[in-house]
Amino acid sequence: MRWIGAFVAVVLLGGAGYVLFLNAHPVDVYLRPGEPRTWPLAGVLLAAFAVGCGVVGAFTTVRATTRGWRNLRQRRQDRRTARRAATVARAQHLVWTGDYHQARSELLRGDGAPSDRDRVLLLAEAHLREGEAAEARRLLEDALHTVGLDARLLDLLAEAAERSGDLRAAADALGRAREAHPESPRLARRLRDVYAAAGRWSEAVALQAEILLGVHDAATLAAEERVMRGLRYQSALAEDDRGRAARLLLALAREDRTFTPAWVSAGDLFVDVGRRFTARRVWERGARYSPALALLERLERLNTSEGKPERSARFYCRLARRHPEHPALPLMLARHLVARGELDEATTVLEHLPAAAASQPAVHALWADVHRRRGNHSLAAESYARALGVDFGLVAPFACSRCGHTSDTWTGYCAQCRNWNTYRARAEDTGAA
Repeated sequence: MRWIGAFVAVVLLGGAGYVLFLNAHPVDVYLRPGEPRTWPLAGVLLAAFAVGCGVVGAFTTVRATTRGWRNLRQRRQDRRTARRAATVARAQHLVWTGDYHQARSELLRGDGAPSDRDRVLLLAEAHLREGEAAEARRLLEDALHTVGLDARLLDLLAEAAERSGDLRAAADALGRAREAHPESPRLARRLRDVYAAAGRWSEAVALQAEILLGVHDAATLAAEERVMRGLRYQSALAEDDRGRAARLLLALAREDRTFTPAWVSAGDLFVDVGRRFTARRVWERGARYSPALALLERLERLNTSEGKPERSARFYCRLARRHPEHPALPLMLARHLVARGELDEATTVLEHLPAAAASQPAVHALWADVHRRRGNHSLAAESYARALGVDFGLVAPFACSRCGHTSDTWTGYCAQCRNWNTYRARAEDTGAA
């Protein structure tokens, strides 16, 4: 390269000398008006050429400097972006492993409170996992002013508000998130659940109708229709007009004849408005489709209050023929007959129970009541002992004081509600945790 440079320099010098040799005569050059200067023509040409080269070189230098400065800034920005991405990746790993305190330290290191969405989301999630819903909510509300109305930020803000007990704020956040993504089924279901938790049943029903329009899978559609029935049931119960609420529940029961809550609550409301005959017909119709004990017990109480308990016995017999495999119908009939003093009929029903049903504690208790009413106290005592068990119900079964889950044996951990030291025997259960 040095030899090439030297050769170029020699050529340039030779060319300049040749130009000087050919253009040795002088020429007037005006730098100011009226003041000519006499210079050799070759010098003027070479000076003009040098000035042009200088201008081009200066322009090239400025462009190169600008490009270099821009590249330097881009490299610095890329390094900053890479550091932030590495910080976010470390924080994600720490949140996933449960080290929330260290995750917060990583995210807050350097420039203080984060302003980009990913870091805000991770920091808010770390606060939520540690039970600091108020701090997570404050952080997300501040981020919404800097980052903008982002759907993920609003979704997490709704979760923080929901954990704080502010269901109105949770519904507002999810509503704004849905405005940004109206096609999102997840946001729609989240908002529906918040409406339900807040008791805003009519809004939950309207939103569930929108959800149903977007469901095409058969299994998912069936599940969403069950949710719709439940929401319509709660919406009807929230009606101020008791008669209208009863009619809505009756319409719901006719749509799904196995939906027992609609039959039960419709009859209750008809009783409240004084339509006892209609209530009895509703309960009887519901029991024909699904003989739930809630319906049977209400029918029996209503018939007894009207002085016609024999209706219950006849209805039990008809139901037993309609549902021969139902386990509770013979027991309800036997209990009703024992209460009316028809001991022979009750004995007949109890003697014809299947072997699997005859060993139930409730059956032994019914036998004990029959023997007691007949004066057979020794047989009554034996039957009561069978019904209560060898420990007379003082020890087993055990029940969880938190969720009510029962177990034949004591255990220190409830797998249902995931709490410890909650199982109590009936004799010692005071309702405390």
